Amino acid sequence: MQTVMVYSEAGGVSKTTAAVSVAMTSAEAGHRTVLIDLDPRAASTKWTRTEPVGEGLHVGAILGAKEEPTGWAQDLAVPSRWHELLRVIPSARDLSNRESERDDYAELRLKASLVDLDADVVVIDCANRQGGPLTLSALHASDRVLYAATASDSGIDGVTGAKRTVEAFRRSMARLGVATGIEEAGVTMTRDGTGFLSYAEQDAIDQVRELAPIIEPIVPHLAIVPEVRMAGEWYGAYRKGTPVREAYSEVMRKVIR
Repeated sequence: MQTVMVYSEAGGVSKTTAAVSVAMTSAEAGHRTVLIDLDPRAASTKWTRTEPVGEGLHVGAILGAKEEPTGWAQDLAVPSRWHELLRVIPSARDLSNRESERDDYAELRLKASLVDLDADVVVIDCANRQGGPLTLSALHASDRVLYAATASDSGIDGVTGAKRTVEAFRRSMARLGVATGIEEAGVTMTRDGTGFLSYAEQDAIDQVRELAPIIEPIVPHLAIVPEVRMAGEWYGAYRKGTPVREAYSEVMRKVIR
């Protein structure tokens, strides 16, 4: 099983779009896929219109467990109406309560919950946090980190901060004598439309490329994406969404081994 966290420390950089798109195109490619919404904003949950299997049984139940949560992800993953191979572990606003979690080894609960999960691929939509319990949970649970960015100053800042957090995590694990296998997959970038790149966009892309490899192609941000997101639909089901879906499919193939 492969676990990929989609991460940026800036908001509004298409992080959730990237996470949902990688998860959905993974399912379309025949992989049994679980999307975990680890963001208190619950953007992935709202987009996919996912309801937990029971009251309070969202990802926060795993992170706040007072008993060993080994294998819980299998029970909390909800089938998606989008695709038979896609399931979602939803989030909720009270997930932010886990930010103050200081129990010993709390950051390992998400990883433990993935034991025996019936999946080939897990995609984690992370909160745009600098460290903290939510980000640490994702770092411990993941094999690879996929940075998300737009061709803008916010995109640059988000990748810069996220890379610093990943590097700090690696240093901390090294000091403990623990080898961390997390790898940097690169950056998936979006930019407005499909026309010529503006000078500002090209400059942002060049600056991000100095931070980490950009996974081609650069994904066009088209109006169809926010339109269907409001409706809880998959943009790939519409002709106008084809260029975005094809771009993310190629990104997914380069991230998922």
